[in-house]
Amino acid sequence: MKKIRYIFLIAIGLATANSCSDDSFPVPPASTVPNYTFTITNDAFAPATVTFTNTSIVPERAGAVTYTWNFGDGTTSTELNPVHEYTVPGNYKANLVVVTGNSMEIKQSTQTVFVKDPNATGVPLFFTNGQSVFSALINTQGPVPAPLTGVTLQKTYGLAVDTVNGKVYMADAAAESIMVSDLDGKNLAVFRSNIGETDGVAIDYANKHIYWDTSEGIRRANMEDTDVNQYEDFTTGHPDDPEGIAIDPVTKAVFWNTYDGDVWTKKMDGTGEKSIFTSLGGGSVIVVGDRIYFDTYLSAGDISLLSSNFDGSGIETVATGITRLVYGIGYEGDGKKIYWIDRDLKKIMRANLDGTETELWLETESEPRGIAIGKKK
Repeated sequence: MKKIRYIFLIAIGLATANSCSDDSFPVPPASTVPNYTFTITNDAFAPATVTFTNTSIVPERAGAVTYTWNFGDGTTSTELNPVHEYTVPGNYKANLVVVTGNSMEIKQSTQTVFVKDPNATGVPLFFTNGQSVFSALINTQGPVPAPLTGVTLQKTYGLAVDTVNGKVYMADAAAESIMVSDLDGKNLAVFRSNIGETDGVAIDYANKHIYWDTSEGIRRANMEDTDVNQYEDFTTGHPDDPEGIAIDPVTKAVFWNTYDGDVWTKKMDGTGEKSIFTSLGGGSVIVVGDRIYFDTYLSAGDISLLSSNFDGSGIETVATGITRLVYGIGYEGDGKKIYWIDRDLKKIMRANLDGTETELWLETESEPRGIAIGKKK
């Protein structure tokens, strides 16, 4: 499955059999490697106490060593393994600086500590960077993203929120599985395994089905069946690589985009499969009212977000100049805003449904992908 429209030329040099033992190429002495782990109390809600564990590697030759911590809230420490309380919600850059005496090294490591606001309300938006899943609230205070505790994945693109049962489904393409957890990441479990490389997932509440794409088709499974191997093929034989999937409960239709070609639709009863829009490929599609929203490739660094009627007519442009295939479109009904991913710029954007009032909603630390929007809390 292709994910990047670039061609890489890799040159590999083969060393001679005795080069590893050649004294003219000595192994350099080990250097200092700063690192740490941390745990956080109170489910990461403020006030939260964070225990930092210093796991830095410092060779003996380095000599005396000092550690300086900056917790990102204006306070510092020189302890080996400090404990610090964050009383105000926010995202804090915790920085560890390691200074050695003999080797005169200055190395540092920075991680983000996410401290949530227990009183914040809004509509939760979920996104992933491929390995972790984050949640942030759509509200007037501005988004403060925090990772779902305990969720670690291999290579995730698609997300779906079950607003009825309070679950989030995560399509892990590399693991060829769909994972499911509570909205806070607890009770993580395998929903389906050995299902093919999947990038998108969508929920059909009426029939209690979950749909997902593979490299050659669409599959679906019964949400109430606990067998991780249960599923059926909904459509097969699509060499253009289906990507992203959406459900329209009114017309009982399924829509999917493709990496190398058209946007397709098919009725849930298995009839009416057809291409409705010819494009150069895309990664996502969603249904909003009586229209679909999807991305399409124009050229490198120029992806457009379009909308159309269900039959592909009435094409309108929502956004242009997106850096890569989107792999993440969502709609928030209260604000009537559409959200999408711009991966290379590490941004989540939003606009009105007609593309007006386009603005940055969140700038992320790593490449975002996948968007799922839940119910207001």
